[in-house]
Amino acid sequence: MRVGAGAAKRGRDKVVRARRQVMLWLSRLGTGGRIGLALLALVLVAGGLTALLGQERYHPVSAGPALTPMEEQADATAPDEPEDASDEEAAETADLPTRPGTAPAVPTATPPAPPAQASEPAKPAAPPPQVAALPAAPPRPLPPLAPAPAGTPTWKHFALAAPAANGHPRIIIVIDDMGVDRHRSDKVVALPGPLTLAWLPYARELPHQTEKARARGHELIVHMPMEPTGKDNPGPDALLTKLDEATLRQRLSANLSAFQGFVGINNHMGSRFTADRDGMAVVMAELGSRGLLFLDSRTTADTKAGPLSAHYHVPMLSRDVFLDHVMTAQGVAASLAKVEQIARKNGLAIAIGHPHDVTTAALAQWLPTLEAKGFQLVPLTAAVR
Repeated sequence: MRVGAGAAKRGRDKVVRARRQVMLWLSRLGTGGRIGLALLALVLVAGGLTALLGQERYHPVSAGPALTPMEEQADATAPDEPEDASDEEAAETADLPTRPGTAPAVPTATPPAPPAQASEPAKPAAPPPQVAALPAAPPRPLPPLAPAPAGTPTWKHFALAAPAANGHPRIIIVIDDMGVDRHRSDKVVALPGPLTLAWLPYARELPHQTEKARARGHELIVHMPMEPTGKDNPGPDALLTKLDEATLRQRLSANLSAFQGFVGINNHMGSRFTADRDGMAVVMAELGSRGLLFLDSRTTADTKAGPLSAHYHVPMLSRDVFLDHVMTAQGVAASLAKVEQIARKNGLAIAIGHPHDVTTAALAQWLPTLEAKGFQLVPLTAAVR
């Protein structure tokens, strides 16, 4: 008991001495020090209360166990998961399987419907309002069918004399974009013929250029500028889908007056225009009234040339191969081999190229070999039936 009482007395003495030291220290601080100490005490008390109240709102989430090196490598090399569709159209077409681990949607409980009252029969629902469907705009009437010009049709009048058919497959080579680049056009004219040369109507000195080509034994057509689907510029006085019939006929007439001696036209670009029924009807009506033929370059699969040419009695032919779609020596050589293949299979092949250096060089070597291979090189009009 004496040991316990002595320990308690020593503890009380320590507290008394500590209290006296604190009072002495406070007396030495002065008024400013005591005010600062009081503010510090208030801050500590406020912080403790904030921490106590915040425990109800903040619950830190455990990050879980750390990944092992092998798990980190597997996570880094795994393929990305497909993302969910972000709009309605993508959601309808995505058709993604349900991801594993996705919780099913919780159905919303609906309150039970109140019992129906038998006093009043239910009224029938009103029919939804009917909206009349707008009728489709009728197609524009076709231009009238003009009588064919009297006498020999123009295409026959200016057609080159073709070699007599001997049962061998025939090949027609058409070179587009003639006349603008005089140097390269002259190189094409110097090739052995008969070739069919398509001249852009806005080239300079076309009468002189085309007379020289006819003297070399080549057939002539007009390379008619027509509207493409892209942003490429087909050139001045091009035939556009937005033009009315009068303007189209005016541009056709101007382009068909650039030179003489041609047998018809083919389209320069024209992937949009040749797919337009109304515009092509004007072209075919004009060609029929002039006795000219049409070569469809087939820059689009939606071309409307076929049925309209039959309606207006316009002789029509279609391209089989583009020679320089790949503008390399190997690409042109592959296209020429395809021309031979189609000619052997169908008896006739029509190819279209351009006055590129690689195309001209390939034709200079290939054309002299055709007769030995059993082919006939003929102008375009030789294929008109």
